[in-house]
Amino acid sequence: MIRTVAGQLLRRGRVGLLPGTYNPPTMAHLALGEAAQRCFDLDQVVQIIPRSAPHKQIARPTMEHRLEWIAELARLRKGWAASACEAGLVVDMVDALRREIGDACELFVIAGRDAAERYAEWDYGDREAFSEQLERFTLLVGSRGGAYRVAPEHAGRILPFDIALAHAETSSSMVRSAIARGEDWDHLVPAEIHEGVAAAYARGAA
Repeated sequence: MIRTVAGQLLRRGRVGLLPGTYNPPTMAHLALGEAAQRCFDLDQVVQIIPRSAPHKQIARPTMEHRLEWIAELARLRKGWAASACEAGLVVDMVDALRREIGDACELFVIAGRDAAERYAEWDYGDREAFSEQLERFTLLVGSRGGAYRVAPEHAGRILPFDIALAHAETSSSMVRSAIARGEDWDHLVPAEIHEGVAAAYARGAA
């Protein structure tokens, strides 16, 4: 199930899904979404948070806090939306979004190189293989920490693109570490959510 907290999901056009735990949202998230939107002429970028991520557990900040942050970012950007999803795996988020918006949209998933490699190498058990999942969406991979090397069998289904070098190495864990050490972190996080991020990760925050 998809719960949208900002923007209105399109039923037609080219829609890019930008999954993440957003713990917290960073300038790299924005750089990925904005560059993908520009490079691939996306009509909409949907930031989406899974209720339970398969590879990490988050005690705080709450999902509602993180949804508030991405909602604020979406409201200030043309063609952006912010949503939550019960599903954790990217392919399940794609399927949930497809059920929500119908079949008239072309779906893309936006990821950094590190996340894309995780998708490709994940042990899906009895589930369909990554190559089969790619039949349901096109993966757009931003150059975080180097360019993504597309396997020949995935040509046309995985499309690399460049993002601003200034944000290519930024990560949520970098922000959390900088806050914990009392180091400068403002430049790593969108200005409009600085206050909320500072409060959420302050020492002793509930």
